Amino acid sequence: MRTRRVLAFLLLGTGFLGTAALAAQTFAGSAIAQGAAIYQRHCVVCHGEDGRANTAAGRLLAPRPRAFADPVEMARVTYDRMYHAIKEGRPGTAMAPWQTVLSDVEIGAVIDYIRTLAPSGAHSLTDQELSLEVGRRLYQHSCVVCHGADGRANTEAAQVLDPPPRNFADPIEMARVDDGRMYLAVTKGRPGTGMASWEHVMVPAEIIDTMRYIRTLEQPLPAGMSRVDLDLTVGRGIYAEHCVACHGERGDGNTPLAANLEPHPRDFTDATAMGAVSDQVLRHAIINGRPGTAMAPWRDILNEEDIRRVILFIRRTFQPS
Repeated sequence: MRTRRVLAFLLLGTGFLGTAALAAQTFAGSAIAQGAAIYQRHCVVCHGEDGRANTAAGRLLAPRPRAFADPVEMARVTYDRMYHAIKEGRPGTAMAPWQTVLSDVEIGAVIDYIRTLAPSGAHSLTDQELSLEVGRRLYQHSCVVCHGADGRANTEAAQVLDPPPRNFADPIEMARVDDGRMYLAVTKGRPGTGMASWEHVMVPAEIIDTMRYIRTLEQPLPAGMSRVDLDLTVGRGIYAEHCVACHGERGDGNTPLAANLEPHPRDFTDATAMGAVSDQVLRHAIINGRPGTAMAPWRDILNEEDIRRVILFIRRTFQPS
């Protein structure tokens, strides 16, 4: 008798779970149906019946409406990002805010429907290929007007900017642009230049995608240039930009500014004095400055590679062999 009761309970539970699963499927289906109706009423004129944004209105808009059916374009578009785009609109585009028209539940329903237009796994790209393709599209959309399709910054817009945009194709110029500097420049912009902040336009994953694509634009080193030659060239540029005012073009500290400094800036041409100074000591002085002297800390301006290169330049250029 007890066995029959247990069996009946299990069957009842199984039936309940099956009913709950069916109800969940029905609810999800009804949400997508509701979203489809909202999409047809409000979104189709720009984004198209099939989500490809290939409509008469869409073709006239700049930037173009998002193609929901394109799995590559949708790869970095999270649910949260879609929610805020629909609710608040997207400044600088034709996407208006819908918060006074659609409730949160309706926004959720239309997002659920939009997600069905580009099924996951519909593309055949690897993760790396997908990242590069997303980066390429973002670069073409947002960067090419200043930096150029080939990254050489030889565009009409670039010619009127001072300072000019960075030449991504130049391996010497790019030698100082590590990932940290590039990410900061894209997110925060570069004050005093035409480089604006993109942190409110791109999500972090898109910024990284764009950075990865930019790295593909860099050309090989000029014929005959070794990595040491590159380091010396970059070090020379750093020295000319940051060190020459005090230490002089000849490295002897014989400059109008240095004449008024006490103690005098280090004389890089003094073989005896420099022979007693290790690269580690020089590195520490550049990073932290030298208290009691005019040597300021450069840790917020020069990274480890910059410091290594400028020390290499100083050693190779000013010290007799």
